[in-house]
This record gives sequence, C-alpha cells and structure tokens, in this order.
Amino acid sequence: MYSGCDISEYYNPILLQQQLTNRTQLHNLTKSQHRNVLPYTSNTKQDVWDALMSLDAGTPDCANTAATSPEESSSSSCNATVHLIYANTDIPAVPHGDPSNWNREHVWPKSLGVENKGPDYTDVHALRPADWSVNAARGNKYFGECGILHSLEECVIPAHVEAANDTAADPSIWMPPGNVRGDLARSLMYMALRYDGEMSDGNEELDLELSDCPTDSAFPGWDSKQLMGYLSILVKWHEEDPVDLVEQERNDQVCQMWQGNRNPFVDYPDLVETYFGPDSGYPGYDCAPTPVVGIGNSCQDLKPGDVMFTGFRSDNPDVVTMVALVDLSPSTVLYMTDNAYTGTFLRSNEGTVKFQVPLPGIKTGTTIAYGSDTNLPFANLWDGSTIALSVSGDNIFLYCKNNEQDGPSFLSGLIFTTGGWIAQNVDEQVFGTSKSALPKALEESNAHIELTTHLDNYIYTRSRIGSESKLLEFISDPSSWSGSNAADFDISEALSDFTVTKRSPCERMKPGDIMFTGFKSDNPDVITLVALENIPPSLNIYMTDNAYTGSFLRSNEGTVKFQTPSTGIQAGTTIAYGSDASNLPFANLWEGSSVALSVSGDNIFLYCEIDDGAQHFLSGLIYTTGGWIDANSDEEFFGTTKSALPNELKEASAHIEFKSHVDNSIYANERSGSKDELLMLISDSTSWSGSNSPDFDMTRALSDFALIPDKSFTSEESHVDSSPYPLPDDDSAASIKGKFRNEEMCK
Repeated sequence: MYSGCDISEYYNPILLQQQLTNRTQLHNLTKSQHRNVLPYTSNTKQDVWDALMSLDAGTPDCANTAATSPEESSSSSCNATVHLIYANTDIPAVPHGDPSNWNREHVWPKSLGVENKGPDYTDVHALRPADWSVNAARGNKYFGECGILHSLEECVIPAHVEAANDTAADPSIWMPPGNVRGDLARSLMYMALRYDGEMSDGNEELDLELSDCPTDSAFPGWDSKQLMGYLSILVKWHEEDPVDLVEQERNDQVCQMWQGNRNPFVDYPDLVETYFGPDSGYPGYDCAPTPVVGIGNSCQDLKPGDVMFTGFRSDNPDVVTMVALVDLSPSTVLYMTDNAYTGTFLRSNEGTVKFQVPLPGIKTGTTIAYGSDTNLPFANLWDGSTIALSVSGDNIFLYCKNNEQDGPSFLSGLIFTTGGWIAQNVDEQVFGTSKSALPKALEESNAHIELTTHLDNYIYTRSRIGSESKLLEFISDPSSWSGSNAADFDISEALSDFTVTKRSPCERMKPGDIMFTGFKSDNPDVITLVALENIPPSLNIYMTDNAYTGSFLRSNEGTVKFQTPSTGIQAGTTIAYGSDASNLPFANLWEGSSVALSVSGDNIFLYCEIDDGAQHFLSGLIYTTGGWIDANSDEEFFGTTKSALPNELKEASAHIEFKSHVDNSIYANERSGSKDELLMLISDSTSWSGSNSPDFDMTRALSDFALIPDKSFTSEESHVDSSPYPLPDDDSAASIKGKFRNEEMCK
C-alpha cells in the first residue's frame, strides 16, 4: 500500500548524507514518512482495531469453526485471534472492546503526553492488544522493575492474575513479559524520537521524552506530564530482549500496510546506544538528587539482614565488602560506621560514610565494596568521613534512617575484637575504639557476625548460592569465615556476587494478606476467609485448629490444606471451608483431616510453609472465653480450646479475638475499602455479629470484597484490578448507562 518501505531504500535520504545518527534528520524522516494517521474508531474506514487485528494476529483458532463473517476468520474453518501483549496468550479477535475480551493498550499512556487526539494517539507502533482487566491494572504505570519507588514487599508477581507469570507490578511500576520487554522499550524510544512537540495535522503534540526520573526530572523544560520511564531499564531490556523476526515483520507491516513509516530502533538496534545510552548525552539521565540525606525514607522498608557484611581488611588499605540479599531501590541510602553502640545510641568519635543506591537500583546478590581503590564494585559511591578499621579489633555497623529525627535502623553488624560484643553501658568511654554492644534488632534477627578470635582481616568463605534466609544463616555463622593477619591478605574472593534463589510464594505473603471473615462451629462447620492481596497460583495454605504454644503448633487436632488454583486468587475473593462443596466457594479444594470446631470455644490459624518447613502465619482467630493466653512450655495446658497468639500476627494485627464466647460469628462491616482499612475493620471484633443458634445463617460471609487502591497512590489511570469490569474514565454516565462502550481503558 505504501511505497519505499523496504529498509534498503527507506533510509536512503539520510544514509546518503551519513546522518542516521543525526537526531533531527532521523526525526524528520520518521515524521515525514508517517503518511497515514489512522482513525481510532471508524465505521467507514480501516481503523486502529483493524490494524491491531492484523499486526498482532495470534494463531488462528481452528478448533472453533463458528466464524460468522470475513472479519472473524481468514478461512471458513478458522477463527482469527489476537495476541495479548501482557497476558502473552491469544484470544478471539472478535468481539473486542468489552470487559470480557480485549481492548487497545497505549504503550505510552495517554495521561503522560499522548492525550486523546493527534497522530500519537493512533500510532500503531505504540498500540497493542491487551486483556481488558490487565490493561486496567497497568493504568499509567511506568515500565520498570519493582523497588524503584516502592518497597519490594509491594511487588505483585504476576502483575495481575490474568497476566503472564513473568510479569510484575507495584503501585507505580509495570514489568511486562520477558519476551516483549525489548519490543516495548523500542516502541517507547520510537515515540520519543517521533514526537517532539510540533504541530501535526492541526494538533499540537507534546514533546515525549524518556527519563530515569519521570516524576522529577532535573532537565529544564521537561514536565512529568510528558515523561515516561524508566530509561535505563528500557535500555537494559533492549539489550536483554533483542529484535527478533516477529518484531521485524511487525515493523515492515506498519510501514507497508498502515502508516508508511518505520521504527528505526528495530531496523538499527545499535542506534539505541547512540540516542539513549548512558554516554549518549541524552538528558533523560538528568535527575534531581534524591533522596537528600536526612530527608525522606532512606530505608525503603529494609530489615535487619537484608544487607550483610561479607569481608573486611583492616590492614591498609582498608576494604569492607557486603552483599544485598534483597533488591535495593535507587532511593535507598545506607550508612556505615565503626562507631560503637552503647546500648542506646551510636558514639560519634569515629568515622561514618554514606552510600546512595544508584539508578536503576542494585539487584539481589550483588556485592558492594568500600575502599580507596575505585576498581572495587560501587566504591566510588561512598562519601563522608573515612572509616579506618583498627588492627587491634573493631566493629562495623550498616544502617539506614527512616527520618532525620529517627535513630539508626540497623541492618548488619560485625565485630572482630577478641571476646566479641560486650554488654551495654551508660558510660560511653567504656567502649573506646574497639568495643561495642550489639543492637537488639541485630541480635533478634541474627543479622550480625561475631568473630571472637581477633585477626586483622576476614572474609566469608562458605556457599554463595542459596535463599535469603539460608545465606543469612551461613553468613552470620563465624565458622563460615576465614581470616589472617597478613598485610597482603587477598580479599578478591569477597568481591564476587552471590546467587540468591527466589523467595518461595509463601515467603512473599504477609500476615493479614488473608483474613478469617466467619465461622460456624454448630454442625455443619463452615469457615470463611478473604484474600486481601492477590494470592499466587499453586500456593499451599494450611488451616488448623491446633493450639500454638508460643514456639510450635500442637498436633492433637485437625489440619487441612488448600492449594490455590493455577490462575491464583484475586484480592477481594472469598474462600470457604465446609462440607457443602457445591455452594461454598472453593470448598472442593481443601484436603486432609477435617477441622472440627468446638462449640465450647476454639482457635483457628491460617499459615503457609517456607521451604525449610517453617510455618509462616497469615491469620488467626479465637472465640474461647478470655481470648488468647500466654505462651506455655507445657503443651497439655492448652487442651483443645486455648491458644497463645504468634507474635507476627499480633504485630500485624492480623487476628480476631473474641473474649466472650459465641458459637458462630461473621464479619458484618464494610466489604469495600483499601487493604489497610479492611484489615483494621476485620481484626476488630466489634465489626462481627454472632449467635449460638445452630441454624445461624452464613450467607453474608460468602460474598466477595471490593479492594480499593491505597489513597496514597492516586492516578487518573489507576483502576482497581480486583474489579472485574472497570470502566474507562472518559466514558460519560450517559454513554455507559446500561451497557459498556466498545472502548479501551482510559490511558
């Protein structure tokens, strides 16, 4: 349809002038060859729907022969399909535009500069088919990897229950499937080249740009309303997922059949480094310094043991090494000091240095080093007064600070003074320059190394492969370390990275992610729960009415197992246990010995098991008169109706305590709200309604909840991904009354 699209002649006008690397010339070519601006929706001409059904066609469905029109099928025996960009699967091409099928995903969100008119609005280089609900969950989130703006604990994998398994998301970030990350990165780079703020067809375009700091770029004139991120991650994805034949063919077809122009970053992948690489001079890397030391949350929810010391040399030149056992986001600031801890504060007579994690963050397993040799990994990023370790023995602490006014949040500690840690003391002079007390947080989490036999230099020498918990166990064991007093001690072994195996799905769950919402101890027993977070597929969850003694669960009562289905369970979904499998949601998925609740009072716990078999409690409930009791080493003390409360459930308020006994009760308050709001309500026993009647009605407990995003994150394009049918923001009340419009999510 459009001539001159063959790559051998398309670039001739600027290749002849050797100006392929000239941004202005390449922009002008890309814009001038954009010969057809497609209508978004049209009843008379080919539009974006038609283009996407052709460009992103999936494998024809020949098992279903109910094709009713040429649009539905390329032959009489097969139905056409489209390939969904985030779900990584095919669905029928027709129908489309309804909540039950697919819509048009703006890879560069409309609210970040594309808006609702002009050639950028219908540019199919940056439009893809997407599942309606997955598209809504993406909203206007930046492309990137978890941990940039939010804690990794907020990362959801997969990004949505209907998204591909290798996707991820947090409140601000969206990571697409691995096999299209490079494709989407190059689509965004095309948009940044093609649209530079000029007038086009009577429409004023915004200058679209890529940035590593899309919310607060330091480059003059750039505004968050025109910026898409995250640049350095997009460049990384481009390298990790190179151009393939599918992407080349799509680029050919966009030019030949639909628009007349090409994506040069698909044709010449090396241009990515030229135009957008770290050394290209592109201003997308110009970020306002964040965070300023002492302002904001430098910890990003890090906990003791998330970063651990792995080596040191006190013989000059000093070197200290450490490993990140979790991903570190670029807003994280770490402090390291050899000042002593007195039991209440850090002394200030020695050195303290500061380290800010660079963009795009530091991956789990990465080694970080401190020292004067800039060849040491990340050594050039430390600043502040130097740390000079004493060859007579010393201590080192790693910490972060939530606020300037707060004390240190300790992450790791190490001492190599003969005798190890000493008791706290109000007289700080007792500690001198080589002694220190051990912070309680590090002691309780075993996030410290105590080398009681003094040597000038030590390195960790045990396995560098394992889970976070297993590596923490190894590193904190002094027998895993080897040392010497030799001045030329070789610390090179401490500079290699670790391989931290992925946390199990259970480890990613938190207390309160699932909560009890009802129980009936009068036969037949029924128990209901609600998922307050998306629950990953194939996770084994256990429920028991065994008592917790304070150190373990007894085994004199029942325990049942529930395996989440292959699609996972969406936040807001109610799960029930009981014998009536036909009417109770998911009741058929429980297996094992039955849980028989006592009408005299009982407790229930929900937990999953970490790889080493340790129980990870998620929720608890007790309806025995008096409620929870204290821990006791005599397990017989608990009988069949009493129990202690696990600390993790107490700290998270992820439990319900009825101090006055009732046989049956259900949560009877709001079923719509944020996770935190609902958790607070559900854990409050005054939100419950109960009875001793054997015909107690549990019906209300079987309805689902509606999870609303936390009010701390608002976006015109954020939608509740637990809502099965989210509507476009730009649909008027009149247009949606009684029906859904055939339009995609507002983006």
